Amino acid sequence: MDEPDLSFDAALQRLEARVATLEEGDVTLEEALEAYAEGIDAANACLTRLRTAELRIESIQLDASASS
Repeated sequence: MDEPDLSFDAALQRLEARVATLEEGDVTLEEALEAYAEGIDAANACLTRLRTAELRIESIQLDASASS
């Protein structure tokens, strides 16, 4: 369920929902494994968005330094 176009907020909400599912504990082993896998995908989507934002910030800072 890897969704690279998922926004940061949507990925974070999905991650939080999967964590809540696992914390409740009222799921079968298969459901828990699926929730875990989906949570990992959502966490990776969040990390990708954060890395992209970090690169944009660095680029903006370099542009600002170059124009000074």
